[in-house]
Amino acid sequence: MAPGTSRVVHVRISLLAPPVTARPGGPRLGVRPFLTPDAVAVRVAARIRVAVAIGVAATGSFLPHVSGRRASLLLLLGLLWLPWSCIVLFAADRAGNDLAFFGGPIGDVLALFAVQALAPVSAPTVLLGYLIVIAFALYTGGRSLAAFLGSAALGLTAIASAYAPGDERLSSAALVPFSAAVVALVFLLDRTITLQRQATARSERLQGKSDAILARVADGVVVTDGSSRVLQCNPAAHRIVGRGQDVIGRSCVDVLGLHVGERALDCSSGCPLMVAGAGPDADLGEEVWRYGEGGRRQPLLANASAVAGPDGTVAEVVHSLRDVTRLKQAEEAKTLFLATASHELRTPLTVIAGFASTLLSDPEPDTRFLVDALTAIARRAEELNRIVDRLLLSSRIEAGRVEVVLEPVSIEAILRERLHALATATGRIASCEIEPDLPRVSASEDAVTTVVDHLFENAVKYSPEGGLIEVTARALTGWVEIRVRDHGIGMDREQAKHCFDKFWQAESTAERRFGGTGIGLYIVFSLVEAMGGRVEVESTHGEGTTFVVTLRQATDVDRASGIAESASGVGEPTSIREFMRQIGVPERSAP
Repeated sequence: MAPGTSRVVHVRISLLAPPVTARPGGPRLGVRPFLTPDAVAVRVAARIRVAVAIGVAATGSFLPHVSGRRASLLLLLGLLWLPWSCIVLFAADRAGNDLAFFGGPIGDVLALFAVQALAPVSAPTVLLGYLIVIAFALYTGGRSLAAFLGSAALGLTAIASAYAPGDERLSSAALVPFSAAVVALVFLLDRTITLQRQATARSERLQGKSDAILARVADGVVVTDGSSRVLQCNPAAHRIVGRGQDVIGRSCVDVLGLHVGERALDCSSGCPLMVAGAGPDADLGEEVWRYGEGGRRQPLLANASAVAGPDGTVAEVVHSLRDVTRLKQAEEAKTLFLATASHELRTPLTVIAGFASTLLSDPEPDTRFLVDALTAIARRAEELNRIVDRLLLSSRIEAGRVEVVLEPVSIEAILRERLHALATATGRIASCEIEPDLPRVSASEDAVTTVVDHLFENAVKYSPEGGLIEVTARALTGWVEIRVRDHGIGMDREQAKHCFDKFWQAESTAERRFGGTGIGLYIVFSLVEAMGGRVEVESTHGEGTTFVVTLRQATDVDRASGIAESASGVGEPTSIREFMRQIGVPERSAP
């Protein structure tokens, strides 16, 4: 970017994570490979075929006085059909082998033809065998294989009948019904199998969809049986209860331990949530709680629905659990903000009202008192202005209406000017160590000034004993790092984790020694992110806090990315309406 140029960046702060896209064709984790029903049937049929072939060959070996066609038949079956059946059996043990699906039925048809040709007296039994083989082929191999085998069976039957002796030859009265039976079997059984497979595919699709929904849904789902034993939990339920698969088979009371008010729910005589969910607000859920990690109360919205068995009794109960801990925290934060903002607004208003009342009651006040009163009113009015400005700025950030103009900015000039202003306003002296020839950054001068002021104010506020405030700035590869350190009360790990949250304050007790509205660091975080930078916190309880702001050097501005267009027409037009929106007061609709 050329010097003196700038670009306008609109900011939208998004609370939603980007969607997760599944990898196409990727392996399904946690799913064990299984045999299809067709493959199982082929394996079973292959074993039965080998057993029959061995039985036939063994029978032929032990039967005395076997000669002629019968001897030829037994020899043919023993030397050809038995080895072929063994080959098909070995092929069936290998997944996806076509020889197992097609070779077995074809060999069976040829074996039956051999029986029909060499033992014509068994023709009616052979015809029944044809039908069985065709039906099995239709189930395992499909319509094409069954049609081929049916045509082959009709042709082979005609050939065998033509060469059979006259008294053993099949009549047309037998061949015609057999042909009709083959055609009807193929079409009717194919229709039945098609409908069955469509139903199975639909069921598997619905099962997969429900499994995917249960796996990805944020609400916990716990399924118990009629005796309140846990049968199934989705991943969200495991996260809520903080336990793994060991919950399966355990009592619902042991796993969930839900309470309403101070009363523990008793599941011994049925699920109490079903009784509570019978009212008009059943869809909203019942407010319950359980003991979470560390013995803290975990608020939940829960409801339950019964799944009836064939006899009409309750076979299973499906529990839905929604963790509302963060919602409760947000509600408590807004409640605290209402009290905090009221206090912060009341103090300067009391001073202004007091001096104004005194001036009104004394038409000719002393000049010195008049100057002091007007100075106090002006100072308190400025405090009110700062509070309202923060409210409006936080609203614009949340609505995506903050306009940040990125241009080369001198960090050294801003830091020295704001440190001088800090010393003038508070009398606090801060050490300042700025690296020589510090590069300019790609930022907004107004935004950087706001960030620095909030960090300095925070350092002063939380180091009330007059501890040293240290400010350093140095260049990194492509970045400029600013560190603001105080030696005040500091924060523990949990407090540091939430310090950039809106309305959050490290000290939330009733004493409120330090004041403030809890949105300063939220503004810092949002503005730094809007400029493509980063802000981090390092703190130790009782030892102080260091805030680290990192901004891109001006030469790297063209590499900034990931900033979205803002929404228009969003926000609050007045400071009064903004304050009401911040504390959750809905706008009154027009009469």
